[in-house]
Amino acid sequence: MTQLPHFGIETLRRPVQPADCDILGHMNVARYVDAVSDAMFSLMTRFGLSRIAMAEKRVGLVAAHLEADYRAELLSGDVMVMQSRVEHVGTKSARFAHRLYRVDTAALAFEASHVSVFFDLDARRAAPFPDDIRAALQDLLGTKGEADAA
Repeated sequence: MTQLPHFGIETLRRPVQPADCDILGHMNVARYVDAVSDAMFSLMTRFGLSRIAMAEKRVGLVAAHLEADYRAELLSGDVMVMQSRVEHVGTKSARFAHRLYRVDTAALAFEASHVSVFFDLDARRAAPFPDDIRAALQDLLGTKGEADAA
């Protein structure tokens, strides 16, 4: 098997399903964004925002900006792996980067950068990162992580 580049922490690994594909026979654009969303939930657990923590604290992250580039097709049956990392930490927001590879060829299929904002679910507005979450995000800043899945 071809060695994958090491961009960040592995946050997603799964096969492309037939339902992920569109009439052109390749993975549909919406599924790439779904993969970023799924990868973020994996990454968020690393800096203290698990599903349980978000429910207990009534906070979360909301997407504010997304840039994406589609590099190579993914077809049904291809196994894909997402690697993610933290690129910038602000007072209320952070920028994350993701790369999605086809496992058998190590081809870069997709890359995205997005900004998410820390969100108070009761006030329904942006809020500053708590110190513990901010520190955990900063610990991950620019890290290439390890090869195992989060």
